[in-house]
Amino acid sequence: MHSAPSADGVSSPQARELAQFLARCRGQGPAILWPEQERATHEGQEAAAVLAAEARELARLTGLQSDIERHRADEDGARPLSAGSFGHLLVQQENGAGTWRLHAVSGAEEPFSCRLRSGEVLYVPPGWGWRADLTPGARLLLTRIGPEAGEPAAGSQAPS
Repeated sequence: MHSAPSADGVSSPQARELAQFLARCRGQGPAILWPEQERATHEGQEAAAVLAAEARELARLTGLQSDIERHRADEDGARPLSAGSFGHLLVQQENGAGTWRLHAVSGAEEPFSCRLRSGEVLYVPPGWGWRADLTPGARLLLTRIGPEAGEPAAGSQAPS
């Protein structure tokens, strides 16, 4: 179950797990995490407060700026999302599923594709473009972390 960081700065188990996953993935290609910690679902203002607290906690644990956005596919059909990635991107599938296709913008790496299901987390490295085809009503969190020194400062494109 997700919990917000305590007043004394102790990290939630989920935030520690995501920070450790990111630390293992840095300098590598795409990766998938099957989390040990289940994420609680929050709605409305409560959700915004929880996501803001989680972004601050990840920033504290990683030393990098963090931002979390929630996205939802259309109810009457999957809405594809696509963008390029500056900094690190963690995609947390809250419910539903999505087919993810990633490619290195440089073309130096083999393309990567996977089916992400509820609860799973996908790591998209800096410099990788991506496209997602989501099931109707699917919800996901996009967590942008970075960029690190030496990476472009511009954020990734807004999902279409």
